[in-house]
Amino acid sequence: MKLHTLYPMMFHPLYKDIFWGGNAIAETFNRPHTPCPCAESWELSALEGHDSVVANGTFEGTTLSELTRVFGRDLVGEKAPEPEVFPLLFKLVDARKAASVQVHPNQAVAKQMGLRPKHELWYILKAQQDAELFAGVEPNPTPTLEGITSRLLRHKTRAGDVFDIAPGLVHAVGGGNLVFEVQQSSTAAFRIDDWGNGRETHPEAALKSIDWLARPGIYPAPPENYRDLRPRVTTPDFSFATLDLRHERTLRTTSQSFMVLFCVNGKATLGHTGPHPLTLLPADLVLIPPNQQVVLTPLAAETYLLVTTL
Repeated sequence: MKLHTLYPMMFHPLYKDIFWGGNAIAETFNRPHTPCPCAESWELSALEGHDSVVANGTFEGTTLSELTRVFGRDLVGEKAPEPEVFPLLFKLVDARKAASVQVHPNQAVAKQMGLRPKHELWYILKAQQDAELFAGVEPNPTPTLEGITSRLLRHKTRAGDVFDIAPGLVHAVGGGNLVFEVQQSSTAAFRIDDWGNGRETHPEAALKSIDWLARPGIYPAPPENYRDLRPRVTTPDFSFATLDLRHERTLRTTSQSFMVLFCVNGKATLGHTGPHPLTLLPADLVLIPPNQQVVLTPLAAETYLLVTTL
């Protein structure tokens, strides 16, 4: 496999049918084969049992985890914690109803439990007029899980807002939100409350993981007249930016990291050193390996992309 050169790759989505999901993914992005309800579409994942498959070019049909094992840092970059583990996972999340209240462990707690830490970020793609999310807990002299849903901090949402959900922060996506999620590649999530739906909770692990003083990083949508590349969030685990593509734009990756582009709306071509340029439509995601250059050309007004690196 290493006889072939890495190139910008697209992947087949993996759909997750969970009861709190709706049909916003299918309707918003014209995906007729999306199940209904569909709570999540995993756009890029190397988790065992949830492995993304390449949809274009020489490596079509190859899984992301296989590519990572073969190419190592040539695919993930020098900043990745482990050379043969793809470090991030990307999802679309459609919360028709509120998802469960949960918390993720930080590095130290996850290590004690034999798990990987989980830091995530939410970009609000669409929000109903009364939509909100929950992140953080009101101060309490005696930290307890009892009655925690009544003490959750509520945050109104609108399209373009970004929320940084660090490990230790109690959180839940509220109903009426369509979210693009970036997270560390981990399944470590401890359910605290399920809004009466009866699924198992994990109080002991949750109590070990909660940072009672944690608050979300909140980054409101930029002014509508802002153009070009705008950094939004930089963390030790990933960096996130938005690109309002109004003219041809060259992007470059270094040896430090890959780049993931997600098309929110509009249309663009992505030229690269391979034989065929890609066309990006809404909800298309492309993984650009390290040490590459691509040229983005908008083909529609208001072409808007999300940009993630390590």
